[in-house]
Amino acid sequence: MTSFELVCVVAMAQNRVIGDGSGLVWHLPDDLKRVKALTMGCPLIMGRKTWESIGRALPGRASIVMTRDKSWQAKGAIAVTSLDSAIKAGKDWLTEQDGSERRLILFGGGQIYADGLSRCNKIEMTLIDVTPDQGVLFPKTSPMDWDDRCLETHVKTGDVPTFRYQRMTRKVPIFV
Repeated sequence: MTSFELVCVVAMAQNRVIGDGSGLVWHLPDDLKRVKALTMGCPLIMGRKTWESIGRALPGRASIVMTRDKSWQAKGAIAVTSLDSAIKAGKDWLTEQDGSERRLILFGGGQIYADGLSRCNKIEMTLIDVTPDQGVLFPKTSPMDWDDRCLETHVKTGDVPTFRYQRMTRKVPIFV
């Protein structure tokens, strides 16, 4: 039996804010390139609001959209109503690709992260040196469960705040 891994990809502020409910509250061109590299060839599991904030399917990846609305449809999206259905759709999509990729990406927003983080092995995080007053929060994580490593730091340039790439790895792996 082939094992698959659920990986969380997230950008968040120092206070765990990931967005304002309709999109990101910052623009980091380097991070967009990193996200593309991290997720290419993988299914992206996201909520309907995240899908709407992106506005389209991202090339080279499956867009699996979780929604409570059983009649919801969008061009390029695979609509599902539960995390289990999303994981199954992601596994099916990867199997159809004839490749060796085994990662499914938990892609946001807040409710999707809250529902799926307990099933993730890794968090690929961009931590931005800002603290918005309000917004959608990423779930709290415990150092008891995760090893945290800073991969790279980018200092403030112009309108782009300081940010860093971090990788959190679950101490006891879980496979979906």
